[in-house]
Amino acid sequence: MTWLKITELKNNLKQGNLSNVYLITGKEQVFIKDIQKSFKEIMSPEERDMNFSNFDLEEVSLADMINEAISAPFFGERRLVFAEHPFFLTGERIKHTVDQNPDLLLRYIQNPTPSTILVIFASYDKLDSRKKIVKELKKSATMVDAGQMEGPILSRTVNTDLKNAGYQIEPAALEMLINKTKGNYSLITNQLEKLKMYAMKSKQIDQAAVSELVPQSLEDNVFDLMTEILNKNIYKAEELYNQFLLQKIDPILLVAIIISQLRLLIQVKVLSERGLSESTIAKSLRLNPYRVKYAHRQARTLNRPRLQVMYDDIVNLDYQIKSGQGDKELLFDLFIAKYA
Repeated sequence: MTWLKITELKNNLKQGNLSNVYLITGKEQVFIKDIQKSFKEIMSPEERDMNFSNFDLEEVSLADMINEAISAPFFGERRLVFAEHPFFLTGERIKHTVDQNPDLLLRYIQNPTPSTILVIFASYDKLDSRKKIVKELKKSATMVDAGQMEGPILSRTVNTDLKNAGYQIEPAALEMLINKTKGNYSLITNQLEKLKMYAMKSKQIDQAAVSELVPQSLEDNVFDLMTEILNKNIYKAEELYNQFLLQKIDPILLVAIIISQLRLLIQVKVLSERGLSESTIAKSLRLNPYRVKYAHRQARTLNRPRLQVMYDDIVNLDYQIKSGQGDKELLFDLFIAKYA
């Protein structure tokens, strides 16, 4: 198994140090697009027109993709083939329109065409390591991680991007931006375009700009509601709840999100009490490190028995609403009154 960082991959491509089969894992779209661009740049525009193909394996058969891969290049040295959405590498049930025979790919990987570069983009949370095709890819392919950056690396990258563009961002503003985007570098990059336009004169991005321009997700808004409930601030909790109702957000959805968030708080509190670090907890629960970070920060001040009782009550509330035992808006309001 050969693992490359993205910078190493790009250097290898520029130097002509090529492999026949690559497996790109991770879901960070900024990195994936950068990788795709780097591969295409090893060919001239004329060569790409004749020798580049992109296959969506949820829509096109492996047989068609492999037939392309084994074909000799036209008027060029090599053929470049992208294979996207290889759902058969996962254990997930993913909707697709074509059944695939992974053995076809397995045989190709074991004896790839020397003039073809096959790049497989597996943008999934996890591959099924029990599958023969996954084992063979890990053994034979050159692997590149295009997953999310974490912690200080992400902060340094965003600061460097802004510095190269002639901007600066306040530490508190950067923390808020990362929190609002769940540490997703692709989302951060998109939001920075607005923030840079806003700060075009001052070249300084502050917390007020991030608060005003970067939207907060529904999950984050519900997290704010739950925080006010846990802090026993009934007036603020009721105000936030009424805002949800004015936006016509169904209490059933609010209940589902709070169940998920309370479950996370309990899990994080239990694991942290056992001495596990935030990064270890994130890996154990397969969650974004930033989500675990803020859950850990909140869980430290909370009583676990109270959280458990609250969790049991919200699960019971979910059952009451779905079984028609009362008006859902009123039932949720009573839940707020009980705990806030």
